[in-house]
Amino acid sequence: MILRPGAWRAGALQVWVPTAAEMAAFDRRTVERGVTVERALIECAGRELAHRVRAHWPEGPVAAVVGSGHNGADALVALRTLKAWGRPVRAFLATTGSPEPDVLVGWDIPLESGDRLFDSPPVDGVILDGILGTGLKGPPRELAARLIHRLNELSLPVVAVDGPSGADLDTGLVPGACVEADLTVTFGWPKLGLLRFPARNLAGVIEAVEIGFPPPETGFGARAITGRWVQEVLPRRTANAHKGSAGYVAIVAGQEGMAGAATLAVRAAVRGGAGIVRSVSDPANRAILQSTVPGAVFSSWDEPVAVIEAIEWSHALTVGPGLGRDEGKRDLVARVLEGRGERPVVLDADGLSVWEGAVDALVERLRPADVLTPHPGELSRLLGTDPQTIVANSPEYAREAAERFGCTVVLKGAPTLVAAVDGPLRVATVGGTALAAGGTGDVLSGLIAALMASGADGPDSAMCALFISGLAAEAGGNPTGHAASDIPDRIPPIRRAIEALPGSFHGPVIFAGAHAARPGGGPDL
Repeated sequence: MILRPGAWRAGALQVWVPTAAEMAAFDRRTVERGVTVERALIECAGRELAHRVRAHWPEGPVAAVVGSGHNGADALVALRTLKAWGRPVRAFLATTGSPEPDVLVGWDIPLESGDRLFDSPPVDGVILDGILGTGLKGPPRELAARLIHRLNELSLPVVAVDGPSGADLDTGLVPGACVEADLTVTFGWPKLGLLRFPARNLAGVIEAVEIGFPPPETGFGARAITGRWVQEVLPRRTANAHKGSAGYVAIVAGQEGMAGAATLAVRAAVRGGAGIVRSVSDPANRAILQSTVPGAVFSSWDEPVAVIEAIEWSHALTVGPGLGRDEGKRDLVARVLEGRGERPVVLDADGLSVWEGAVDALVERLRPADVLTPHPGELSRLLGTDPQTIVANSPEYAREAAERFGCTVVLKGAPTLVAAVDGPLRVATVGGTALAAGGTGDVLSGLIAALMASGADGPDSAMCALFISGLAAEAGGNPTGHAASDIPDRIPPIRRAIEALPGSFHGPVIFAGAHAARPGGGPDL
């Protein structure tokens, strides 16, 4: 799965995103059950690592800095394999003892002291980071930290083994020195910490390779949103579809002066496949909305009967973009929630913020089919928690919010997470900095409602909308200067491309780099 602006493939249908702790426990159980042996996993990991190096740097010398753990052993197997293919190799020790187990099996690869990285460093080729393992907690010790800093000083592309040394692959935190990788080859599945910042910004391109693990018995706590998964659950129009079967969406949004938020949500719902969209907005926005989205119907929220008619007419609703938080807006949102029956609602932006200090009253009005789309600031107002605490612990808070509110919660961020009441966390894999523009959340909320109106449930609608809108945002190329208004018209071709994806995929699962290649080059992926 290639996830980068302008180029992406189907990816695997099911890509788990375990924490480092979950992966370590799974590795241990796999060996204890006799499915494989630890040495076989090391051999497979090292050879896959060598294949990925050759794929991106087909010629030239390869060096490795190796610690005493399995990542160091993986790197040595890769060196041994590359040497067998005719490549010059060097190994530098990041420990006072030799790595265990002995994987060189007689190959003549001297283990040089780590000090040689300072007085006789490699001057060309590529270098492997096998310094620390995935179970790191806290900052690296002095020797490892010195070697990490030295590795970052060399003007050579760096390949991290399973994860950049110094990064916490449970949380994504970087408590001390950390390798700045151009490519990370991770084994089995991408670790959750690799997809979270700041570690994500130091991992470069992430390639997850298969090394012989069996399928997890019960799955892990999180799963990546891939094109194949979206294809699997995306609602399709039948040959005899009509506007009624495509679904009716009502969007309650846009106080005076905020018609843009309502327009973005309405346009996204139209482009997302809704049969008819009705905007329920401030009467001052009538001319703007009807001229910018002429296919949508307009109703004034100052007319109670019209509001009720819009609610009862719809199959799904979005409430909140540009709504405002002045007196009476909570009553408006409450009337919508109380009058919608079992219709699913996407509650976004001010539709959430008006409930600050009255969370219990909100919970009473929610249904399991609903979707909430807060950013950390909005969720902090509801939960009474500092926004930075939520950012630092986003998986835990996403799950807590889903349980607290009894419905699907889309916690926006880097990456955005979708938490349902049951099942694994869903981790967004596209969008990135292209979504760092005002109004992209309005687009998302309108698209989610369109998918729900056509029959998808809350978690699947949120997942599909995140993937489609993320790719649509990336399609503009350079994210600087990108506007949310660019996204809706890209939704139909992106959706058609997803529907046409091939049914099989072989190769590494690839996540595009989160930072530009450092001086000295790196893989052109």
